[in-house]
Amino acid sequence: MYGNQNIRKDIGNTALRNHHVTIKDIASSVGVSTATVSLALSGNSRISEETCRKIIMTAKKFGYSPSSAARSLAMNKSGNIALMIPNLDQIFQQSFFALAMNGVYDACLAKSYSLRLEVVSDSFVSSRRFIKLFQERSVDGMLYAGSTSADTYLNQLYELKYPFIFAGSYLNGSNLPFVTGDNKKGGALAVEHLLNSGRRKIAHIYGDFNITSSLDRFNGYRDALEKAGIVFDDSLTAPGGFSEKGGASAMKKLLKQKPDAVFAGNDIMAAGAIREIKRSGLSVPDDISVCGMDDIPLASAMSPALTTVKYDIYGIARRAAEKLIDIIEGRQPEQVKEFLPVELIKRDSC
Repeated sequence: MYGNQNIRKDIGNTALRNHHVTIKDIASSVGVSTATVSLALSGNSRISEETCRKIIMTAKKFGYSPSSAARSLAMNKSGNIALMIPNLDQIFQQSFFALAMNGVYDACLAKSYSLRLEVVSDSFVSSRRFIKLFQERSVDGMLYAGSTSADTYLNQLYELKYPFIFAGSYLNGSNLPFVTGDNKKGGALAVEHLLNSGRRKIAHIYGDFNITSSLDRFNGYRDALEKAGIVFDDSLTAPGGFSEKGGASAMKKLLKQKPDAVFAGNDIMAAGAIREIKRSGLSVPDDISVCGMDDIPLASAMSPALTTVKYDIYGIARRAAEKLIDIIEGRQPEQVKEFLPVELIKRDSC
């Protein structure tokens, strides 16, 4: 049927190519339903390899190029993915969110999905907008970059089996899928490097323990000290609020304890710490070594250039979006729980 029908219709002829080709044309030529064509063109694993091959070959001969609207209608999907972000002032001036959004956007672009931003305000939660977006078929899936331990309401998405994934974080005690970096390993790598450099009184500037990445980095710091036989000293830790100003303020407090090194929970806080160390008349790294984490573009431009642990924010967000699209299109089990590797980047501040 496939060969004879194609000979009669001659799918490559001028007449066929001159009219707007639809999935109905492809379905008629191959002898399958339009739903089967839609699933095959989206890469759904439920369609056999042979049928999928025939559909793709026919689509190519037709010169078929589906519009996003047509694909959405055929597959009963919106073609939209939502990225949830915290309700913070000047959020896109922060490297984490700028890089995360770029990673998600590039993954969506590669798979012909549109990206929409949703700010997680009080009304977003109280109105259950995170549920309504799915119920109204406004989005096919949702990611969250920048979640906190207070976001337990999102467990409803798992219970309702809506496609969702955390990017760069996870929720303790939850079954919701996530892709993040190995923050605990990152904290340990930073401290081990400082210890190997001969430092023993190592301070830590942390971000916010309501954020899992911050707590994991702190726990990596403690574990590395314990492994080296060094007793944890709470007076050598201080909150930095993820900002340069906060890092400087924390360092000012920590200088009273006379540390010989500091591990800052992100590069922005490390920049503030270096500024405060210099302001006090001390030198980096001669008097105090400094190690950050993330390896944002600023890290290599600092003076001295910052030793840090590379946490690929862009790559994590892009992989999370790719996994979400796999879930949406039926290619991936929902239990995605990935900790991507981190890497020590040695520069001049240690």
